Amino acid sequence: MVRVALVSPGYNNSWASTHPPINLGYIAANLEKNGVKVKIIDELVGQDVREEFKTFRPDIVGITSTTPLVPDAYRVARIAKEEFGLFTVMGGKHANILPEEVLEHVDTVVLGEGERAMLDIVNGVRDRKYQVTYCKNLDDLPSPAWHLMDMEFYLTARERFPMSHLRAFPKGCRLAAHITTRGCPFSCVFCYNSWSDAPLRSHSPDRVMEDVRNLVDRYGVNAIYFMDDDIFVPKKRFITLCNMFIEQGYHKKLIWGCQSTSNHITPETLKLAKQAGCMQVGFGFESGSQKILNYLKKGRTTVEENANAVRLCKEAGIHSFATFMIGNPNETIEDIQATVDFIKETPPDGIGVHVTTPFPGTELWSWCKERRLIPEKLDWSIFTTGEVSIPACDTISPEILNSLREEIYHHFQPLRLVNDVFAKKNVFIRALKDPVKALRKLKHIGLLHGKSKEIYGVRF
Repeated sequence: MVRVALVSPGYNNSWASTHPPINLGYIAANLEKNGVKVKIIDELVGQDVREEFKTFRPDIVGITSTTPLVPDAYRVARIAKEEFGLFTVMGGKHANILPEEVLEHVDTVVLGEGERAMLDIVNGVRDRKYQVTYCKNLDDLPSPAWHLMDMEFYLTARERFPMSHLRAFPKGCRLAAHITTRGCPFSCVFCYNSWSDAPLRSHSPDRVMEDVRNLVDRYGVNAIYFMDDDIFVPKKRFITLCNMFIEQGYHKKLIWGCQSTSNHITPETLKLAKQAGCMQVGFGFESGSQKILNYLKKGRTTVEENANAVRLCKEAGIHSFATFMIGNPNETIEDIQATVDFIKETPPDGIGVHVTTPFPGTELWSWCKERRLIPEKLDWSIFTTGEVSIPACDTISPEILNSLREEIYHHFQPLRLVNDVFAKKNVFIRALKDPVKALRKLKHIGLLHGKSKEIYGVRF
């Protein structure tokens, strides 16, 4: 029997361990369905790939990776090939965009979705670049192999990340994550979805409820975060799903959160979602400047619609969480001021603030490439959106953007600052390792919400 190890890399990247590797769960389940012995090795939970390779003795190693974790993925591939002589495969967003780079480290790169591809590779396909078509009916795929993941680790993510996008969930809840759609109907210039030609596809409501039932009954889950880009689309499916939550009594057993866009919610759908157990909706508002929204191809929504979405959530009794980006092309201090004013005047219940990052394959990447802003050698590990990786903004310096990002973040979330500076273990050791970063955080201590302050021309 062929033995396959599927690896989620990133042994020192705790920030990436909020949700389990559901993508690998789908691939593993499909392999198991076809008689293949599979193990998911997850460095994010502390598993050691060398030790797991020794004990499991795989024939094939499949590695997934996002851009900031690809250095870890390459390290895993090197261990698999050089130390164990294993056949290595890599898939995921980064591999799809930069296959030639990835092929310097692995035997085969998968272009497309991995379920069928990995099964074909097990059955003998050895193409260097193996292209597969997308799965048209998601219900044809078996449910993710939850039993191959460290569910206890991920069900307690709320406790490890008390100030993350999960903070609205109550302490002590057993919080699972799931994704019920693939593809995205939008083409934002900064998003991976802008290059994909796969259409929006969804699990049926019946299949979603089957997965929910399994998570509740088998793992004692009482909260779920749906990671779909916009679970409110298609609208008819969402309404059916909410009604099934209510009819089957799951609105009394668990609470859930999700993501949407401001022009896809209505008072009626939010009211129904609340009745079905929804307690949080996340939005990618990105900016308080309509000029920037238009550039990012978020022009399908307006600043006014975004503000209205927060108001509708408040009226429905649902927590709103909004993310914003600074450092966009042609962005000015006045545009950033508009974002700060939007947050002050709206305001969402929780926010995330990021630095605009040109990921490979996106329209924004092409914009930077045309202007020769992308260096020959890149440190992919800094593509976390927490700092400037490639300066995509031609009007504000990276130093000012990095400072403004932290000022905005901590001004509107002073408790996040306290958590960042004091609540984590080994804080003094980390401060010694990176004193500049530690001092940069400490300077925010006096900056509490409501206290007026101006920095680099932005007034809080």
